[in-house]
This record gives sequence, structure tokens and C-alpha cells, in this order.
Amino acid sequence: MTAVPTLPAHSTEVLLRRRTPWWHLSRSGLFFAAAYVLISMSPSLLPRTWYFQGLITGLCAAAGYGVGVLLGWLSRRAARAVGLHVFVSEQAGHVLRIVGPTLVAAGVVLVTVSNVRSQARTASVVRLTPLSPLDWVLALGLAAVIAVAFLLVARGLRGLTRRLAVAVGRVLPRTIASVVAVVVVATGTAWVSDSVLFRRGMQLMAAAASQVNDETTGRPAPTSSLRSGGPGSLVGYDSLGYQGQMFVTSAPTTAQLTAATGRAATEPIRVYAGRPDDEDIAQVAGQVVAELRRTGAFDRKVLAVVTSTGTGWVDDYSVQAIEYLSDGDSAVASMQYSFLPSALAVITDRQTPREAGAALFDAVYAEWSRRPADSRPRLVVAGESLGSYGAQAAFTDVDDMMAKAQGGVFVGTPSFSPMHERLTESRVPGSPEIAPVVDDGQHVRFATRGSQLLTDYYGRPYGDWEFPRFVYAQHPSDPVVWWNPALLGSQPDWLREPRGSDVNPDVTWIPFATFWQVTTDMAVGHDPSDGFGHRYGAELVPEWAAVLGLPLDADLSRIVDGVEKTVNRVA
Repeated sequence: MTAVPTLPAHSTEVLLRRRTPWWHLSRSGLFFAAAYVLISMSPSLLPRTWYFQGLITGLCAAAGYGVGVLLGWLSRRAARAVGLHVFVSEQAGHVLRIVGPTLVAAGVVLVTVSNVRSQARTASVVRLTPLSPLDWVLALGLAAVIAVAFLLVARGLRGLTRRLAVAVGRVLPRTIASVVAVVVVATGTAWVSDSVLFRRGMQLMAAAASQVNDETTGRPAPTSSLRSGGPGSLVGYDSLGYQGQMFVTSAPTTAQLTAATGRAATEPIRVYAGRPDDEDIAQVAGQVVAELRRTGAFDRKVLAVVTSTGTGWVDDYSVQAIEYLSDGDSAVASMQYSFLPSALAVITDRQTPREAGAALFDAVYAEWSRRPADSRPRLVVAGESLGSYGAQAAFTDVDDMMAKAQGGVFVGTPSFSPMHERLTESRVPGSPEIAPVVDDGQHVRFATRGSQLLTDYYGRPYGDWEFPRFVYAQHPSDPVVWWNPALLGSQPDWLREPRGSDVNPDVTWIPFATFWQVTTDMAVGHDPSDGFGHRYGAELVPEWAAVLGLPLDADLSRIVDGVEKTVNRVA
């Protein structure tokens, strides 16, 4: 009889809980889920495809429902603790049951229409087509599937926790049994999520990326000895990977260079090394330097060290800008350090891009430093997206970069890059985060478009631009630049300050939701035309012209046309 005070109470509570139908939904949970659904449909930097809209809406609905359930439970516990009871007459309750849902439904419709129109404005700003009514139906259908899936999983875990608590409660006090059950189920869920779902998912995506890397471009190996993979090359064409093959076979010819500039041209050098599984980053960097020596790259006018993205991709706009502006008297060196897409590499491994950027530049710099100072090429650095993040890791700070490199263009740099972050934080008061002014633009200038080099974002002229010169190209609508885990809980300056011209004024920061919106924006960053999102095209020509020392008012229209005709757009 000693167990009677504990077990019946526990058992009664369990029985009472079991009487609740499995399909029962929390009212507070539904309220917050609806609120989060509306929030998820609010505009962000870029218009979403229907499936990404469905994904983010489903995630927000599930999160909102969980928040509502938790708050409802806490409020009931607090009310019982203080003895608070709320009574509503039958007539008033009847009115509330009719008027309440009606008002909520009307509010949902109005806000939904407003959000749909606002997303259409976002599409218009970046010159894309907005979602159609059918797209919205598909998005909401997918969102419902995702939300229900999360709800079923959550209820399954809750049921497992209760059953485990009952079992443990036979040998331990009820409170301790409940704590043990929660800890065990939470630990098991975390292990399954990380070791089974996340890691296995990453392995599958890595395997798919590896297959893409192993694919051939269909292009024949270079016939020029000035290309890696060509005659006399120290690295085989097949070892370069898909993006490496694209890189070495995409250089413009001397005839194309001359047609654009009207001057005699030299055949440009392009050097690249793939990364086999049995070689480390330092070995790959050493192969690049050996190729530079073989091709005579250190005798050229310009030598560019470009850190690739996760897949090994190198932006051909940036490279061809260098080649056209130098009349082909240039050498561009890059290498592969991974075959994962940049978005996946950011999640799984941020260290390797930094190691690769530092290893490649340091190896080239060491060889370059041995050459006579009066006969060295101009050494410049570059990178886009994750490549920009990695390229800047070669330097401890801006002073170190100016001491070693003689210029550079960093494109679409993630805001979590240490040097980018320090420069932004040190900006002149009054200059916006989307285009910070640092030391009156003496050496470093941020540009939201190619023509923004002589004045700041508000049209105020800079002082003298001294050498070496560095440009950070970043669009206000580029989600790769502005994605940051800090978006989960804090509003960034770029959403406090006036929006960029390519950003919908309706965009606002919303806890949790904005992070996922910008995350999905990254997946569609290349959908807009050049000049918007993560698409940087011919605007890089005037930026490289300034870095290489051409007159800032030079007519570059023929070079821009030449680059547009010959550039490799495959990313």
C-alpha cells in the first residue's frame, strides 16, 4: 500500500492524457503557427521559387506551433500556481467562437495578399518573374506536408518520453523519472539527427558533388603549352576536375583580345591544379607554383592568385577582365581544394578554404619574392564568394595585405569573413554597411556597382585613391554577403539603415524567420541577371581597371563588349 499515493496519480495523469485524441491541435500552437506562416511569406532579398517558399513556410509553421504549445503550457502552469481561473459566460463564449476565427481568417487573408504583392515587388526590383497563383498553391501544399511531418515526429518523441518515464517511474521517484526520460530521448534524438540524418545527408551530397567533379566537360585538352593540362604540363588534363577543365579552356585568344583593345596582344597564361584524394593542400599549391615556373608566368606583367569556390570554380568575368585589361600579358593561378558546393562547404568545413587560400598565395608569394624587384609582375589577389573568404585568409590584416599584394578584387564576400568584418566595423560614421567607407577610400573601396569607385554610396567624392588598391564588390541584394548565423537573434545594420536600390523597402528583420529567408535566398542567388543577387558580371571590368592602374575615366566599353562575348558563364 505504500506505493498507492504515487502510482495512481501518475497512472491517472497518463490515462487522462491518452483520452485526448491524437489529432487534437493546440489553439495557442495554431495561433503562433499561423503567425509564423505569415511571417515566412514576407519578402526578403530575392524572390523565392515555390519549393523554397514551401520549405521555409513549413519550417516556420512547425517552429511557431512549438512556440505556441510551450507558451500555452507555461501560461496554464502559471495560472494554476497562482490560483487564477478565467470564466466566460456561455453566450460570450459562443460569440468568441464565431467572431474570433472570423477576424483571424480575415487578417490572414489580408496579410497574405499583402505579402504576395510585396514578393512580386521584390521580383520586379531584381527583374525576375513573380510566383504565379499555382506556384503559391504548390508552396502552401509543400509547407503543410513539412509542418505535419515535424508535428508527427514531435508527438512520437513526446509519446516515447512518456512511456519511458512510466517505465523508469517504477523504480525511481516520478520527478526523477521524468527528467531521466527527457534526457535519454533528447540525447538519442540529437545523436540520430547528427550521426544518421545530418552526416549521412552530407555524405550523399558529397558523393553527388564528387560525381559532378569527375564528369568531363566534353572539351578537348588545351593545345597551348601556356595552359595546365596542355603540352608539357606537369599536371594531367583529367586530373583538373570539371571546373579546372572549364577554367583552362576558357581563355580568350590573342585575336579576340586585339579585336577588343585595338592593340597587339599576348596569349594569356592560365594555371590550375586539381586535388587528388592522396594529396594535401600544400602539395597542390606546390604543383601550381611549378606550373607557373614552367609557363614563364613570373615574367608577365600581371600575376593573379585566385582562390576558387568550393567546387573549384573560378569566376571567368574576373579572370577575363584581367586578361583583356593587360592585353593578355598576364598569368592567372588557381587550384581546387574541394568539390563541394560553397553553400555545403560553409556548413561543413570553413577551415579548408582558408587553408587553401593561404597555402596558394604563400607559395606563389615565396617564389615571386625571389625574383628581382624591378622585374616582378604585379601580384594581385582575387576570389568570389567562398573563394573571397579563403583568399583573405592569406593575410593577418589589411596592412599585411597591402604589404604583400599589389591589388585585388573580392567579389560577394561573406560578411562573416574576418577581414571584411573588421573593415565594416571600422567604417566612417554615416556610411552604410552595404557600402562602408574606410579611411576615405585611400586603399580599400566597397562598390555596390562597377561605376561606384569615385564616390561613396551617397555620391560624396572620395579622396585620392593610392596604390595598392583593393575593391570589395557586393550587391545589397546578394544573400551570400549578408547571410550570417547572427541573423537568428539580432537585427543587422543593413536592415536598420536605408535599403540598397536593389532591395525591396518592405524587407524587415524578423527573429528566426529572416535567417531562413536569407538562407533560402542563397540557393537562388544566381537566378537574377547580372548586377543583382550573387551575379557579378561585366561590372568587374572597371573595378579591375582601377586596381591595375588604368585611368579611372577610361572608356572600357569595347573591353566590356569583348568580355561579354567570350566569357565562360558556366558556374
